[in-house]
Amino acid sequence: MADQPLKKGMPGSPELSNDYGEGQFRSMLGGNKLAGALAAEGALRKTAAKEDLVVAEVAEPSELGFWRLSLMRFLHHRAATVSLLILAFIIVTAVIVPIFQGDLYRTQDYTHPYGLPFQFHSRVIALPAGLSVTIPWSDHLFGTDGLGSDEMARLIRGGRVSLTVGLLATLGYIIIGGLFGALAGYYGGWIDNVLMRMTDVIIAMPFILVVIAVTAAFGGVSLTVLVAVIALLGWFEIGRLMRAQFLVLRESEFVQAARALGASDFRIIFRHIVPNSLAPIIVSATLGVSGIILLEAALGFLGLSIPPPEPSWGNMLSEYNDFVLRGQVYLIAFPATALVITALCINLVGDGIRDALDPRQR
Repeated sequence: MADQPLKKGMPGSPELSNDYGEGQFRSMLGGNKLAGALAAEGALRKTAAKEDLVVAEVAEPSELGFWRLSLMRFLHHRAATVSLLILAFIIVTAVIVPIFQGDLYRTQDYTHPYGLPFQFHSRVIALPAGLSVTIPWSDHLFGTDGLGSDEMARLIRGGRVSLTVGLLATLGYIIIGGLFGALAGYYGGWIDNVLMRMTDVIIAMPFILVVIAVTAAFGGVSLTVLVAVIALLGWFEIGRLMRAQFLVLRESEFVQAARALGASDFRIIFRHIVPNSLAPIIVSATLGVSGIILLEAALGFLGLSIPPPEPSWGNMLSEYNDFVLRGQVYLIAFPATALVITALCINLVGDGIRDALDPRQR
């Protein structure tokens, strides 16, 4: 019985031992493969997560929107940002300070004509409890003109007038030029021909002669007349720019889709085309403000702007010859400096806006 061979499949048989060892080996081998597969899968997941993070970082700016990205690019433009802060200070000063000064700009002190600037004297300030303090004080920090009017008050008031002319005339540019350019570019045909020929006539008109004729017709120049003349004779640049934008965008796929869905011309123009054509218009309008301020200064220098006693930076420079002969150069230096700084800041802000809205940086 002891000599009987072990049956196949019985415990202790060599076949069973061999099968069990091979099965255990295969199980261990399969476990190693499974562990390797899991490790490889984990590595792939980490790699995919990193790729997703990179994709998210790349896609994040586009999710912010074009205008927010443009604002971020503008704020990274240091010259434009600093110029915007200086320009904001000039505008706030020109708007708020005259409210507290009242009619100081036209108050005349004949006993102190051509007062020199930065002349200080001691002034005693009474404090509570019978105390007092002495401080340096100047009655006319920037001096006075030939009639004894405070030059700083006139400078600030003139800044309000010049900035008002620049902003209102630019608004007129946008309204008139935007409307005519949109109609010419969208409809084309005879409307385009009529409006473009009207533009050619306006460009050919001598601006100074038109201002003289309007001055003679209205018996003088006022703020309203000056703004109206500049706006009516200077809208053609924005008009042509708007026309070019409409000629391109009216054939775009989203406009064709809106037209196929039955959208009216009014909705297509103001809902679909105008928002997509604002970027170059904003740049052109911003740069146009400085041009209008310089134009107003040139007209005031020639005596064709707002007449005294209402000051503007242009008419403050109109008597430069007498000021130079008298040696009162400061009466020229202050308005000229304000004019140059304001125009320079506006141009730098316009350059920053142009760079921020540049489609090649989207």
